[in-house]
Amino acid sequence: MINILIGSGSTIVVLWLMRLAERRKLSVTGWQWLLVFMETLYVIFVLEVIVSFLEEGARKGALVMGTILGFGALIGAFGLARWIFIRPRDDRGGQ
Repeated sequence: MINILIGSGSTIVVLWLMRLAERRKLSVTGWQWLLVFMETLYVIFVLEVIVSFLEEGARKGALVMGTILGFGALIGAFGLARWIFIRPRDDRGGQ
């Protein structure tokens, strides 16, 4: 059941990002979408590692590996948000 939730959640996030880019009229190139999909796959990998450790009964292992791998996923997510989806507006007056 958790695998279905992880998959559907990641699909919802990718579709939401596509609608966000369309609504903000962002010109996201093909290689940028490739980065988004690779980051999504990495987040799925991190979540599945945590789930598999928990299924084996290794709570400390899930915590350690989730922290180590999750840090990389967090840096990747912030990088995508900063350089692809959150761009400064050109129509701001003054500053």
